[in-house]
Amino acid sequence: MSTKDKEYVLKMVKDNDVRFIRFWFTDILGFLKSFAITRNELEGALEEGMGFDG
Repeated sequence: MSTKDKEYVLKMVKDNDVRFIRFWFTDILGFLKSFAITRNELEGALEEGMGFDG
């Protein structure tokens, strides 16, 4: 993701008063999974990624 894209996402989250971001994905077996982060965690997630226990 480019720096411009990250800045756009962070601006949209702030401008629209988004409090939580939910990530949805399928696991290796095709089951739907998700987890949520706060907007304060978003910048780090965009820079470093997020780990989860699956």
